[in-house]
Amino acid sequence: MNIIESQKHLVKKLDTKLHYRVQVESITRHLFRVELEIDCSEHDELTLSLPSWIPGSYMIRDFAKNIVEIKACDPQENSVDLQQVDKQTWKLNCKQKDSIAVIYSVYAFDLSVRSAFLDKEFGFANGTSLFLCVNEMQSQAMHVSFKPVEILPNWEIFTAMPQTRLSWQGYGQYQCNNYLELIEHPILWSEPHKIKFEVNEIEFEMVFAGGVDADLHRIKKDLIKVVGHHLKLFGKNLNISRYLFITMLTEGGFGGLEHTHSTALMFDRKSLPTQPQNDDMPDGYRDFLSLCSHEFFHTWHVKRIKPKEFSCPDLSRETYSEQLWIYEGFTSYYDDYSLLRAGLITSESYLELLGRQLTRLLRNKGAFKQSVAESSFNAWTKFYKQDENAANAIVSYYNKGAIIALCLDLIIRSRSRGTYSLDSVMRFLWKHYGATNIGTPTNIINHILNDAMGVDCDEFIAQAVYSTEQLPYEELLAEVGVKVCLRSRSGNQDKGGKASTNPLKRDFAAIYQKTPAGFKIKQVSEAGAAQLCGLAKDDLIIAINGLQLGQLDLMEELGRLEVNSTARLDLFRRGQLIQLHLPVMPAPLDTIYLEVESEDKSKGWLCPGWLAG
Repeated sequence: MNIIESQKHLVKKLDTKLHYRVQVESITRHLFRVELEIDCSEHDELTLSLPSWIPGSYMIRDFAKNIVEIKACDPQENSVDLQQVDKQTWKLNCKQKDSIAVIYSVYAFDLSVRSAFLDKEFGFANGTSLFLCVNEMQSQAMHVSFKPVEILPNWEIFTAMPQTRLSWQGYGQYQCNNYLELIEHPILWSEPHKIKFEVNEIEFEMVFAGGVDADLHRIKKDLIKVVGHHLKLFGKNLNISRYLFITMLTEGGFGGLEHTHSTALMFDRKSLPTQPQNDDMPDGYRDFLSLCSHEFFHTWHVKRIKPKEFSCPDLSRETYSEQLWIYEGFTSYYDDYSLLRAGLITSESYLELLGRQLTRLLRNKGAFKQSVAESSFNAWTKFYKQDENAANAIVSYYNKGAIIALCLDLIIRSRSRGTYSLDSVMRFLWKHYGATNIGTPTNIINHILNDAMGVDCDEFIAQAVYSTEQLPYEELLAEVGVKVCLRSRSGNQDKGGKASTNPLKRDFAAIYQKTPAGFKIKQVSEAGAAQLCGLAKDDLIIAINGLQLGQLDLMEELGRLEVNSTARLDLFRRGQLIQLHLPVMPAPLDTIYLEVESEDKSKGWLCPGWLAG
């Protein structure tokens, strides 16, 4: 961004009592240095703290553990008393002091969208990792300035934070009205690889870090359609002038975290389209557009429309809500569905993605033990701290929430005779809650459907959200001319969504990794052949019926055996050679793909090119 381009984003400078100065302290030691200057003339003591979690990612992460050293001094560089009182909180003695500087270093080597990272390729940080909160002054405005990285003169800085005075590389001064606004603006330091465009008078910018070799023109063209769809869905009253996609490219990475005026993405660099590229839609690139769609949808649905519990979150401890199935689930429905309606993928491609979602839920044994409301409430521990038994014990509020959204969409369309759809619910949420900054109550969906639309879905919601009964997606899809087809999986990597000409013959029901020595168990599904015979995580199967598995395929060998017979497995468990007997069982029909049986019935729902309509 040059001086001329940046002028339209400059805001009037505010008088503040807080000023953060950030610089790269050491690339090789992965350290950021922060100096927080505090006008403390009105206080005898102040409390400083760093959040334990970041909004949008519901797990205690204890960001303060990355503060390497911290001290305080006055303008004459005299030491000031700063006492740590718990894992994330300090008390600052301000008596007879007009100004104090708190100086600290932050270790940054978490390559994720949730924390902070720094090496010679790029730097990235969320405010929850960098900026200590002065608790007694968190509602006051604050300035932030960034110092250029002298040893990397080509680096620029990218953030959606409001700007007051900048160099052409983005260094200079920014400001925020309060602490919660401050931590809503992640920052990227990188050489510039970017695309820019404008939709509905909003300037969009996508910045890539980590080595990009991609068809940026195509990404820009497709991203315009994605953001255009969401802006059309919610209307033009999104009060922002600039939005930033920060995209960190890695090998095999995937993730995203939403913010009010930007999002942080992590993605596999090899899955982006390269030049020259035709208009085919590879699976990996489709996943990238879906990720962009998901995170930009959160600009409304999470960052502005939000559960009442998150209206003023306590970032020092868990904040519980039963509503995550509405927020992550609905977004997980719209992320792929929006690609169809924007004309980026075909209906066949969309049904493949939906078939994968349905397959994931069908295979999830935990869906019969935990409701999606319980999954939302227990996100802090059970969902975000999954182990090898998670698939048997919990259900994903992303996955099941998306299927509930699908069912609701089809039910609303049917019962209102096409007058309403889930779009109507989203627009109501935005108009009456997001745009007015009112948090949603737990029964918000029942309220909207009953009181605003006259569509009674109470019985369905009670079943879908608060019980573990199976969702009626098969019947609902049949009403719009789409058939749910079942088959057995074709292999360990089969995610569903497509018909298969080579399905497995026998059940194994475990996730495994093939190694030169054999097959290492990663996860065991409940009530499958692997669990019945006693297999456990980290077991290394080296032989079946006396045959070494080094050059053989486990599932192929099982397929040769008769149902109701037994296979002898030789394996290593914690360094000991043991033997187990695997019951040979038919492969279950645990994989879904979808077929259109009536185009006339489906055309109202499967509507590619909706954006242009």
